[in-house]
Amino acid sequence: MNRYTVFLAVTDRTSRPDPAFAVTALAVETERLGEAEKRAAAALAGLAPASAWLDLAPSTRRETVTRVRAVPHHAVDHTEHDRAPGLSSSPLGDCLRSLAAGGPFAEVAAHPHAVYVTGGYPIGEPSALPFLAGAQAVHPDAEAHYPALARLAALLATAAAPSVDAAVPDEEDLYDAFDRYTLGGLTW
Repeated sequence: MNRYTVFLAVTDRTSRPDPAFAVTALAVETERLGEAEKRAAAALAGLAPASAWLDLAPSTRRETVTRVRAVPHHAVDHTEHDRAPGLSSSPLGDCLRSLAAGGPFAEVAAHPHAVYVTGGYPIGEPSALPFLAGAQAVHPDAEAHYPALARLAALLATAAAPSVDAAVPDEEDLYDAFDRYTLGGLTW
């Protein structure tokens, strides 16, 4: 049995012909997956399905942060590929390698885990990508299995930039709802 279930929101914040990927990951202990899905649905009730964090009113952001604190989770991570395009042959692979190599997701990668992907970007062959290669299963259609957790991962992806830039106060920072989280890029 999988110890962890991971929801990955794969996004591109650059709109370039060759995407510079960002990966937002939400890990839940598999034994608490049903509870996490229910609590995520309750936390996101009333928000439009494709809401972006900065499009929400500050009072809505504060309320959402409070409600999301009830969602059981192991950890959250956001990694942006901000290296020059010529320095990498696989921006998505670099983000996933970073995810698997450090912080709480290194622990997740070392145990049986399943991955559910959202974001609309094709990930290619999972066995060729770090973090995904070690997964027991990779599902490219997270919304079909766990719509609330997929939606929470997607909302976290939209909240990453203002969180990294400190553009929102702490009580409006969605990442502040989580006990363990990492935000960063791959610059070097």
